[in-house]
Amino acid sequence: MNQKPSNHVSEPVRSDSQRPKKRRISKVKILGLLLGPALMLITMFLPSGLEQEQQNLLAVIVVTVTFWVFQPLPIPVTSVLGLALCIIFNVAPASTVFGAFSSPTLFLLIGGFILTQSMSKYGLGQRIALKALLLPGVARSTYRIIIVFGALATLLSGVIDNGAVAAMLLPIALGLVKIFSSDVEEKGINVNGATPLRLSSALLLITAYGATLGALVTPFGDASNLVGWKFIQTEFDTDISVLEWMAMGGPIVITMFAFLCGIILLVNRPEIGSLPNATTRIKNQLKAMGPMDRGEVNTLIAFCFAVTFWFLPPVIGMVVGKENVIYQFASGQLPPSVVAILAAALLFMLPISREKGFTLRWRDTASMDWGPLLLVGSALALGTMMERTGLAQTLGQHIAGEIAGVGAIWVYIAAAALAISMSELTSNLVSISVLVPIIPTLAVSGGGDPKAAALIATFAAIYGFMLPISTSANAIVYSSGQIPFRRMVKTGLLVDLSGIAVVVTGVLLVVRWLNVL
Repeated sequence: MNQKPSNHVSEPVRSDSQRPKKRRISKVKILGLLLGPALMLITMFLPSGLEQEQQNLLAVIVVTVTFWVFQPLPIPVTSVLGLALCIIFNVAPASTVFGAFSSPTLFLLIGGFILTQSMSKYGLGQRIALKALLLPGVARSTYRIIIVFGALATLLSGVIDNGAVAAMLLPIALGLVKIFSSDVEEKGINVNGATPLRLSSALLLITAYGATLGALVTPFGDASNLVGWKFIQTEFDTDISVLEWMAMGGPIVITMFAFLCGIILLVNRPEIGSLPNATTRIKNQLKAMGPMDRGEVNTLIAFCFAVTFWFLPPVIGMVVGKENVIYQFASGQLPPSVVAILAAALLFMLPISREKGFTLRWRDTASMDWGPLLLVGSALALGTMMERTGLAQTLGQHIAGEIAGVGAIWVYIAAAALAISMSELTSNLVSISVLVPIIPTLAVSGGGDPKAAALIATFAAIYGFMLPISTSANAIVYSSGQIPFRRMVKTGLLVDLSGIAVVVTGVLLVVRWLNVL
């Protein structure tokens, strides 16, 4: 006798491994969620002698920074929440608070994000990396591979987000790690699976550190550069072109890269010096990619367009002078933000084929991380309000009284050390947003040049190499599981200390030499 089919559909039995894991809120996040509002209320009602809007703004900054550090909410959410609180507590009207989101800086960042997305989608960055490793004599030496890989990460991050550079290079680095492991075993060296090779750690660390360091090469290499760059030009009514920034940042990056290589190879000394099989395997990876496709070519065209027109106005100024009408037009009508948007727009206009359409479609941007835009806009807004309310000057004067007359060099060292220390615990953008409005006042009190001190803090904020949370590049590379925590801390501490010396010395020498400020 046939049975009627049941309307009830039984659910498959799930094994323990298939059951969705319960997400628990960490104790650190709960602490931050409670601590932030408590500190805000204490700051708001504590007798301080500040004007009411200054005290309210300080309370908002306290809760915002607390949430940035403990991260009970995503950092972008915390950023816009802070702006909402500024309006609620009558620090400034909404049009003023949210007006920072009309800044050209944000549109420069948008264009850069879209270029990066196209490079990742079509594998142009991966092809460049493999080509670099096939330079004569590179692939056979572990030391040369490490140095060239770090140099590549450094160069790419001058125009591409450091997190994107790390994500782009990590698969190649992990492929090389496999080669390292097999070649080490072939040479009879005991490989302990529980402890990654020093050779592997060296390659991955220089990938993360190089991707972060290279962001100093150009003002749009990192969002914190853009905030510091805009503040210095606005606050001191001075113009720093892209080429002038590169003339300052370039020597610092080159010097610091030499320190970086020395420290990484000293702390993580490779187990072997040569890799006889590396060249063949890298060639095989490149062969598997095939010839450049139309998507890569179009991405390269857009990238070259951006680089050309970013550098064109200052080059014209050097040739014909800044008073010339051609320079006035190029610098006024083609600022970096406009060039970035035009380059990004090209990717939506350059076709691949009739069937595949254009290089990018709007849906390609859906996977992009738009959080940094909210963070940058919020940082610009908070910095503007610190100046508008006079809070930055008041705080600077209070601290300045404690350091009056300590000497210029100590002010510069303190500016670099503060920026690096804050960047270890929170993002470099947060670090520079909090510090850069205050540093000039401290510099004057201590006997230093406020513009040089602000530039030192801006350059130093890019650092922060000790912890996995310090930069997005650190977090991406550390997630590979190939870097022991202690190795990262030990290596990063030495890099941070050398960074203080290099940034302070470099800024003072180069600024004096170029007479930029």
